[in-house]
Amino acid sequence: MKKEFIKIALVASLALNLAFISAGFYRLAKSGNNVETQESGTGARYKLNEDQQKKIDEVVKNFRLRLVENKSDVLEKRIDIIELLGNPEFKTETLEEELLKLNDIEGELNYEFVSTLLEIGVVLDRVQWLEFLYDLSKGWFFSGSGN
Repeated sequence: MKKEFIKIALVASLALNLAFISAGFYRLAKSGNNVETQESGTGARYKLNEDQQKKIDEVVKNFRLRLVENKSDVLEKRIDIIELLGNPEFKTETLEEELLKLNDIEGELNYEFVSTLLEIGVVLDRVQWLEFLYDLSKGWFFSGSGN
């Protein structure tokens, strides 16, 4: 009974953690899309000059490249965990080790996310930075849509 409860609790925790992190990255990528293209009007919204626009385009491009690799690693680790849970003789210790590995990968994703925000912050002036953070947080805390 205890083993079954631990399994359910760990899977629920994993699912919630992954949902939260995925939503955050989706919103950053969506926000990055808007900042990235002048046609969207967001470049104009933040009053980006040409140099700022080029730098932000490069930051977002590099983030996306790292994101693809990290998302692949997360997916692989999720599959490993699901396969482990499918084995009727799995050991809780092994599951905990795999979850710690997954948490490490997700920690890297969080680090990349914050690093990207900081890189964007260096490019923007103070007013632009605050507007960008406000728009980003508005999606997280108020509407849930990232818009």
